[in-house]
Amino acid sequence: MKRCIDLFVLLALCLAGVKLARAQASGARVGGLVNDAQALPLPHARVTLTESHTGLVRETVTSSTGTYEFPSLGPGQYTMKVEARGFSGAARRFSLEVNQSLRLDFKLNVGPATQRVEVVGSAETLRTSDATLGEVIEPTLVHDLPLNGRHILSLALLAAGAHQGFGAASGNANPLYWRPQQNSALSVGGARPNANYFLLDGSTDTDPTFNTQALSPSVDAVEEFKVQTGSYSAEFGDAGGAQINIVTKSGTNQLHADAYEFVRSSSFDARTFTDPSTIPHLAQNNFGASLGGPIQRNKMFFFMNFEEFTLSNGVSQIETVPTAAERAGDFSQTGQTVYDPSTTAPNPAYNPQLPAGPSNPQFLRQPFPNDMIPAQDMNAVSQEVLNHIPLPNMMGGMGMSMGSAPTAMVPDSNNYLDLRTNRNYSDQGTLRIDRNLRHGDKLLGRYTFEQERDFSPQNLPGFGAFDDNLAQNLTVSYTHILSPDSVNVAWFGMSRLSMHRYSENNFTNDYVSQLGIQGVGYGGKGAWGMPWFAIQGYSGIGDSFAATPVQDWDTVFQAGDALNREMGRHSLQVGGDYRFFYWPMWGFFQNRGFYQFTNGFTTQTASNDRTGSALASFLLGLPAVKQRQAGIPVMDLEQWFLDGFVQDNWRVTNRTTLDLGVRYEYTQPLWDADNPNSNIVFRNGTPNFFIGGQLGMPKGLVNPNYLNFAPRFGFAHVFGHNFVMRGGFGVFYTPVDANTWCNQRHQPPLVFAETDQSNNY
Repeated sequence: MKRCIDLFVLLALCLAGVKLARAQASGARVGGLVNDAQALPLPHARVTLTESHTGLVRETVTSSTGTYEFPSLGPGQYTMKVEARGFSGAARRFSLEVNQSLRLDFKLNVGPATQRVEVVGSAETLRTSDATLGEVIEPTLVHDLPLNGRHILSLALLAAGAHQGFGAASGNANPLYWRPQQNSALSVGGARPNANYFLLDGSTDTDPTFNTQALSPSVDAVEEFKVQTGSYSAEFGDAGGAQINIVTKSGTNQLHADAYEFVRSSSFDARTFTDPSTIPHLAQNNFGASLGGPIQRNKMFFFMNFEEFTLSNGVSQIETVPTAAERAGDFSQTGQTVYDPSTTAPNPAYNPQLPAGPSNPQFLRQPFPNDMIPAQDMNAVSQEVLNHIPLPNMMGGMGMSMGSAPTAMVPDSNNYLDLRTNRNYSDQGTLRIDRNLRHGDKLLGRYTFEQERDFSPQNLPGFGAFDDNLAQNLTVSYTHILSPDSVNVAWFGMSRLSMHRYSENNFTNDYVSQLGIQGVGYGGKGAWGMPWFAIQGYSGIGDSFAATPVQDWDTVFQAGDALNREMGRHSLQVGGDYRFFYWPMWGFFQNRGFYQFTNGFTTQTASNDRTGSALASFLLGLPAVKQRQAGIPVMDLEQWFLDGFVQDNWRVTNRTTLDLGVRYEYTQPLWDADNPNSNIVFRNGTPNFFIGGQLGMPKGLVNPNYLNFAPRFGFAHVFGHNFVMRGGFGVFYTPVDANTWCNQRHQPPLVFAETDQSNNY
């Protein structure tokens, strides 16, 4: 199998003549036929392409069959001239979109070398030369459509078959990926939100931990982007859903600048009938500026953008907290009778011939006198914990009978209105430099960063969470004209996402020591905080038990190269991709302790008979489940990817085009550079522990797949002048979220997790 891979790689290298890496997938192309008045091909006609705003000039000559092609072009305005000896010249002005394949045919008449200019427009009405399905979000839509929060990916919902998804990619569903203003949960064609691949100026913008968008550039820094939803060619891969291909703006020969601010404020809002007397606080500002122009006319250009987003808004949550009476052990107003577990005794009327349960209890308990727990029976830790949460500030809920008539008041149900302020701040900047070189060569360099700082008023007051994230993206590319029919594009890319999430009490309040709880509280000051107490029927108390704090640095390095060659009616493209993923991370899970309380210990019959109270069990210090974790799940994970492809765009006839290609993708399973992974396998029903990389076991815990070949086929056929039929078939692979490997760090020898569960009935 290894020899097969080596032969495949060697073949691609020979065809490309360059180092194997990923194709510059944002490049557009324009091609077509040059004929005379009798529709005969004109070979050796000179075709000159000029980018209108930067003066970049590229030249080629038509083949023996009269065909020409210009690959690897950026989106923008162009002028094309065609000249042939003995024929009158022709010229056209047109626009190219990101990753567009545009066909322009010319017919030259015999005569003097005159020239006429025909305006084609922003794009051809019908795409006649490729089978790709998708939607281009062009500059007018990018700049003119209203966007709440100006999140560029919201425009991707304009593509057919795209809708808003959910899960970790939404940015507020998983503590390991907490980015409230960076929603990339896009579901396309029924695929999962983690089945998309994101490109920024042709290089990766995908975070492998959850396969999400790592950096979302400012709307004012984006020229246009394309959502490819199906039948895309072999140059695209690494996902089975959509390809989100974003291209940033470049400078031009004209100096352009703008400044802007978008404001939303509660002071501008009218009060609706259902609003409270005071309108909830809202202050949202989105402001920035852009500047672009020439450094050297027709040679070198710059573009820069800076933008800041601030959001402060009131968030209201209805919580359930114990009343003052309940905290003192008085349950007489709750409508629930609580029973003393220390009085548990066998039921003399128990019938062992029948199933044990509320109607045939095996045990009986005596109620606390007057439905009040004596002070000497209450746990000191439980009482101290309740001192750190607020008292009710509103009337509790009301029980309802079957006839919808109100019954007894339930004072501890929905009795606390939590009003706090959510805060989201982010700033980002982009700097791009473009350089036109001799003979149509081009050099591009761009760096973009985005910093996010948020406070989320989760849990009860005093137990919110902060996050501090930094995303960075770098692309450097070089387009080199090898010959009139061959163009090579090489580049380097880097995508880095650093995320730090921590509790409101990390570094500040060592509740574990204050409460005197033994056997928990690992990690030092950075992991201080309140243990988590889950009390059935009440809002959870404490700092979140998962990923507070957590810190990771997701970094992807990428090198790329692609060769485009025009061969008559065949447009051949050969390339590939090498990416290295480096992922150091540490995080805390249940290190402060997790305690779950139910009503079981205080029921009458030691069964689920609907008596008792989980809060009473908490006051007695009787958890049903206890969990703790000693040690820190530290990772230093690494992974590499290798992709290669060959793609042929074959113009079979003037009306029929075939897209033929094959792609190969290899993913090395994640391994830890410092601490080996461990796992369990079952042999004949017996568990066997193993260490990754030892005794013949894979260091990444699973064996890699060497057979991920992905053939692609597409066609487009033109009927008449206004009807095109296209179709395609392809095999696509979506990688497993890298976060899956985190679970292997929560076991010996790095981490010792313990769960104790009692039979509380």
